[in-house]
Amino acid sequence: MKIMYNVIEHNNCRFHAKAVLILEYCAIIGDIVNSRKLNNRPEVQSKLVHVIENSVNENYRRYIASNFTVTLGDEFQGLLYKEFTYLSYEIIRFIKKQLAPINLVFGVGVGAMIIEPKHEISIGSDGPAYYNARNAVSEAKNKKPSIYYYTGSEEDELVNSMIHLIEGIEKKMTHKQQEVIKLYKSSGSQSKTAEKLDIMQSTVSRMLNNSGYYRITDAEAAISSYFKKKYK
Repeated sequence: MKIMYNVIEHNNCRFHAKAVLILEYCAIIGDIVNSRKLNNRPEVQSKLVHVIENSVNENYRRYIASNFTVTLGDEFQGLLYKEFTYLSYEIIRFIKKQLAPINLVFGVGVGAMIIEPKHEISIGSDGPAYYNARNAVSEAKNKKPSIYYYTGSEEDELVNSMIHLIEGIEKKMTHKQQEVIKLYKSSGSQSKTAEKLDIMQSTVSRMLNNSGYYRITDAEAAISSYFKKKYK
């Protein structure tokens, strides 16, 4: 929350008048990459609406200031309360998982809103939070990674570099490693994963290590912890 002051001049003297409290938010904007080239575009758009306007808004309703809304058929946006910025990466990963294998880019920005947002829908409001998120989307399209943060902090470059590292590790994973990770995440157990795949538990452990899975989870936890401390 920012405190703004009206400056009044009288008899060549300047003084601060009534303080105005400006709420800040975390804006998330997403866009499907090359959506017009998709052969099944109507089907993808329909799924996008369901994931964004139903699943995300329902699962994260406690943290949302303005409901996530599909704006142009292939794009969407929404606002979190600033103190929940740490959930932005988790929400984006949820969206990517639900829409896989569709490629998307995301921009995350933190800032105030000039036009007060409505909770029911993220259309009709605007301000620095969305400006920053749009700039971040442009960076994601031009430079990679597919998720880009712009909060105005010196640490933005570090956060974006960590995400780039995560995506680089994920691209090198084999199909078998991806399968093991998926089953391990759902079961939470190496032994259950091994039983499901009819392999040794030691094999599951080795594949998790070799895939870079633990490096990814450590990096993701660090990103979440950073934003939790920054905007607490």
